[in-house]
Amino acid sequence: MTRASLVAELASLVGGSVQATWLIDAVVGPGAGAEEIVAAAPILREKAAAVASGYPLQYACGSWGFRHLDLLVDERALIPRPETEQMVEYAIAAASTLDRPLIAVDLGTGSGAIACALATEIGGVTVHAVDASPEALSLAKRNAERTGSAVEFHLGSWWEPLPDVLHGAVNLLVSNPPYVTDAEYATLDRALYAEPRTALVAGPSRAGHDGLGDLECIIDGAPAFLAPRAVVVLECAPHQCDDLAELARSLGTVEIVQDLAGKNRGVVIRCPD
Repeated sequence: MTRASLVAELASLVGGSVQATWLIDAVVGPGAGAEEIVAAAPILREKAAAVASGYPLQYACGSWGFRHLDLLVDERALIPRPETEQMVEYAIAAASTLDRPLIAVDLGTGSGAIACALATEIGGVTVHAVDASPEALSLAKRNAERTGSAVEFHLGSWWEPLPDVLHGAVNLLVSNPPYVTDAEYATLDRALYAEPRTALVAGPSRAGHDGLGDLECIIDGAPAFLAPRAVVVLECAPHQCDDLAELARSLGTVEIVQDLAGKNRGVVIRCPD
């Protein structure tokens, strides 16, 4: 058995030869020889069959790329996505305009993708990451170690576990919180059901805007922590951007921003002096 023959065998199960190559490389490495490929073939076939049944390819691989990082991924947290990469790009661009010392917070860190990207791409930043899930936080800590990211982790809900010393000191907030509605969740692609539901689904805001309950909690708690001229970057679904922008105007000037596909994907808020 050769790598090429195994790629051809698995391709129809995982979506194509490129995806089959990703899976093989993740399990045995791109430089594996024939003996290693033969030895790994049973587990590769098992993983490919799971993907064909709706299991995410990213989880089957066990790691996935996010910007310049290679992150561990599993059922403890959401799979990092390109849409969020672009939101991080907005945050990094804003960082050059912010006062020092630069303190950044990632609320709902999940796999730690955002926090690790901020820590490795912005010079002179202190990054705090929060998640209510002990399992997700454990994964995020492993990713910080894996990528050499200096991140301080906190277990709890949104702003609650952050220390008082950060009151009025945070000048960059980035968050990709849950924003899928219950109705939308019922219609999602089956592969998404392998991801933690609590990291996807949120209730309505007080005004009844579906899926914006967690984003509203973040905005409500922000004034106590944000420094003057802070920048806030929040991700949501395209159809939620107008409602989120209305909520976010309590913090400052709001700009609706787009993802890599040109769709509205969230807001960037610039707080006043």
